[in-house]
Amino acid sequence: MRRDPRLVPLSREHHAALRLARALIGGTGVVMLTQMRPELQAHFEEEERDLLPVLRAAGEHALVRRLLSEHAQLVRLFDDAQAGRRCAEAGEALIAHVRFEEREMFPAVERHLAPVAA
Repeated sequence: MRRDPRLVPLSREHHAALRLARALIGGTGVVMLTQMRPELQAHFEEEERDLLPVLRAAGEHALVRRLLSEHAQLVRLFDDAQAGRRCAEAGEALIAHVRFEEREMFPAVERHLAPVAA
């Protein structure tokens, strides 16, 4: 699937998130999570800053609520995983979140983005 060029960097970051998720599920991801935590937080902040206004303006309030809810849930799960708890649950939630963004949220954003100037 071709992504709008403005979403490609965020989509590429999902590959690293999926590697982390698999490591968390396998019980080997705590160190990786600790290293990636600043990048993950920056990714969440970029989505909330740049994409949520597009969705809000288009009336896509359910997607906005879901994104914010899942980001908050992931932060809590990451905290637990770094403390040695719920690692597999954090990994599964991260995979589900990436799927939501790639399959539902990004296509909605693309429908509502202004065309790229040539």
